[in-house]
Amino acid sequence: MKRLMTWFNSLPSYYRIALVPGLVALVCTLYITWQGLTLPGIHPGFADKDFANYWTAGKLILAGRTADLFGPHPVYFAHLTEVFGPDYPWHNWSYPPHYLLFLGPLGLFGYKVAMMLFLAVTGAFFVWAARAFGGRDNSLVWIAIIPFVAHNLWVAQNGFLFAGCALAALAFRDSRPLLAGVFLGLLTIKPQLGVFFPFLLLAERRWLVIASAAATTFFLVGLSAAIFGVDAWRGYLAEVIPYQAFVMRELEGTFLAMLTSVYGMLRNWGLSADIALPLHAVIAIPAAIITIAAFFLGGSDRDRSVLLLVATFVVTPYALTYDLGLLAGALAVLAITGIAQGNRNGLLVAVAMLLPVIMMPLGEAHVTIAPLLIMMIYAMALANTGAWERLRAAQGITRRNRAKSPFSASG
Repeated sequence: MKRLMTWFNSLPSYYRIALVPGLVALVCTLYITWQGLTLPGIHPGFADKDFANYWTAGKLILAGRTADLFGPHPVYFAHLTEVFGPDYPWHNWSYPPHYLLFLGPLGLFGYKVAMMLFLAVTGAFFVWAARAFGGRDNSLVWIAIIPFVAHNLWVAQNGFLFAGCALAALAFRDSRPLLAGVFLGLLTIKPQLGVFFPFLLLAERRWLVIASAAATTFFLVGLSAAIFGVDAWRGYLAEVIPYQAFVMRELEGTFLAMLTSVYGMLRNWGLSADIALPLHAVIAIPAAIITIAAFFLGGSDRDRSVLLLVATFVVTPYALTYDLGLLAGALAVLAITGIAQGNRNGLLVAVAMLLPVIMMPLGEAHVTIAPLLIMMIYAMALANTGAWERLRAAQGITRRNRAKSPFSASG
């Protein structure tokens, strides 16, 4: 305990600001979750989780009815109401068939046991990946991830799994490229979180990682088609993707409070999707171009990794609170970097660490702070790469070379 208090007192005050509320949120989440899971039957608050989709998918796999996942939404939703009752709130299936390769075992258990197993296994994987990325000697990793862990336990989503895949791919792309590629292949289940990886890998000439990721993706897609049928993929393209696009454009309420993007902020303020999406693109397209250019302009592997993670939330319109594990990994690195630089921007990083637990309550009141905070973190990450300085230096060299060229003289 004395050693723990010594560590706590050694932290800058703003990281204590992040740690204490994060721990409170985690303890409350664990207590409420335990209470709900130990009650007889399935408490409505614990049935109304996205995990219900994964568990139902596991049941349908074992029953040989996976086609119902990739048909019209009412066909799938009927399975949910059959289990959880006619008043069960709206849920939809949104994942490609190769996600099913990992969900079959969930159908072997009851709902509550399956949920605990899923969160425990994926949570342990995320913690392992976050420490591998952020540095095992970086104790600020724990402060960065605790709010996200608390939130993802509460919503019972797959955020641990896919954030872990992204962080592990970045952590091992140099030392274990084949393994890094496998993690990227898994990340194709949620492709909006991997939009920048191809550009980073090309800039760094990580050919083995690219080959491993491509092979893993083809293997997973082929295996899922062989097991669940090609019609599962046809249904995904013809039914699931269009319906998910409808959800993205039309769903309101808590969904908008959970979106981390400029698009989500504008929708939460009452703008229609037809207006919000172009305005989002005004920011996202330049940010994407700048980010890709920064990958090719050099900098350290660590700084490029942080930039990729933060830029993902600037560019994609469809990232939610349970995807913020990627940002948590980036913040852990920015925190230790900031301390080395004299605690510059520490308060900003600390507040950003709390986004997973403060976004939803603020968003419900239409106070949307995530896009603004993330844009400031993005500017910090971009500055750390030194890309702007390298670009200016290159322009200066070009101008000097032109001035020395005999062909630059007039006449």
